[in-house]
Amino acid sequence: MKQVSVITGGTAGIGLACARELLDAGGTVVISGRSAERGRKALAELDAGASARYIPADVTEVSDIDRLIEETITDYGRIDVLVNNAGGMIDTGELVVNLDDDALNRSFNLNVNSAFWTSRAALRHMLPRGYGRIINMSSIAGKIGAPALAGYISTKHALIGFTKALAQEVTALGVTVNAICPGITDTDMLPRQFKGVIEKHGADFEDGLSHYIGGLARKNTPAEVGALVAFLSDPKASGISGCAYSVDGAFTHF
Repeated sequence: MKQVSVITGGTAGIGLACARELLDAGGTVVISGRSAERGRKALAELDAGASARYIPADVTEVSDIDRLIEETITDYGRIDVLVNNAGGMIDTGELVVNLDDDALNRSFNLNVNSAFWTSRAALRHMLPRGYGRIINMSSIAGKIGAPALAGYISTKHALIGFTKALAQEVTALGVTVNAICPGITDTDMLPRQFKGVIEKHGADFEDGLSHYIGGLARKNTPAEVGALVAFLSDPKASGISGCAYSVDGAFTHF
């Protein structure tokens, strides 16, 4: 079956790698993001013709999410796979005592609420068909604790909880829901994400990263995460739901 996939935050890094893997599996992909320029660049890199489309969307806005889903349905008639990949660190480097409410709320909107809203919109089309795959991009931050990242870590734990709860609701109806927990992944966003934290441990990024995450076995590549997305998206993966898979080079061990 030629599946139709929607990938939020799909114009670069892990999201773009997911798009490549799903295209290689013979599917059609819709990538979304806030920057039209990055969207055009991503489509050029994918070089997939009519099998790939960019739809602009800010996942912290419910109206954008609803438009993303409805445009996909209008163009392709269905959504088989939803990859909730959009997210990021807003509170990086701040201790809880200094973390303001606005940063915390923006972090939850970006990393948790967006997945809830997008899943809800997609399920309205998946459930009547009795088929769907929802994959939430959590993080090793969803399984561990660390200083100066409490807001971000809370959101990624919450995303795993949402994954488990939603799986209990919809798996018997033909929709699987899983989470992926990447470790430190070698993308262009990595230095920006950890900038506030690394600066507290020295100016050199690599040395600072090693100091902050001492148990890190190695960095991952976006393609390694994308490969797991493709596996969980396959119709044959119907028995896998409610799980949170680490892709972290043996960092968490669970």
